[in-house]
Amino acid sequence: MTDARRPGEKGRGIIQEVFGEIPLPKDPGAFGSDYEQYWRDRIRERVITEPARRRARAVQQYMAPGDSVLDIGCGTGETLEVLRENTPISGTGLDISATALGYVASMGFSTINADLTRAGVELQEIYDHIMLFEVVEHVIDPEAMLSKLKGSFRKGLYITTPNLGYLAHRLRLMHGRFPVTYISDPREHVRYWTVRDFKVWMKWLGFPEPSVRGLRGKAKLPARKWPSLWASEVLYIVRPS
Repeated sequence: MTDARRPGEKGRGIIQEVFGEIPLPKDPGAFGSDYEQYWRDRIRERVITEPARRRARAVQQYMAPGDSVLDIGCGTGETLEVLRENTPISGTGLDISATALGYVASMGFSTINADLTRAGVELQEIYDHIMLFEVVEHVIDPEAMLSKLKGSFRKGLYITTPNLGYLAHRLRLMHGRFPVTYISDPREHVRYWTVRDFKVWMKWLGFPEPSVRGLRGKAKLPARKWPSLWASEVLYIVRPS
């Protein structure tokens, strides 16, 4: 695979980020429901995206050789692949797409085809690490998913999601515009959190308070030091209680 960015992942300039029109597809019916075709297209492109590398770099320091890592919403396994480049992990990808999981299996990872938001669907193993990268904002009932992860990780649970409290988003609201957190279509995301709200939400779900790390923002140093205001994408790190 090559290292490249997909359309929509390069971000927008500061002026556009704050004052720009809300990006909408040219065709109102362009947001297709064929999830399997989406992953067939991704497999054909054979691209490891920069966001996948960014998120893998953020959690690589917590991985040790031989650690078991479950990637929920793994897609084509880009993050697992990047992690394995530097640390010999035992990776498992979980997704609802059989197409994506077929590709993940071809790379030598274990796979689980399951929807953890459905009643009666549970994890059958305990892992050293569990990752949910850019997943919870796409799920109507993330509470059902997260509740099934308690007691299922030994070392860490890692969650990334857009930060609605990002400075540019706050300024957009002041000017009467909703924050733009998606890549190509506003229907991609159904849930939103600020850093403060996410911490309260996790405590309500019965998890220890997560530590917070800013992964992306126009000003890199402030994004790392003050993620609740300066980071557009945030990593939450939860340790087992």
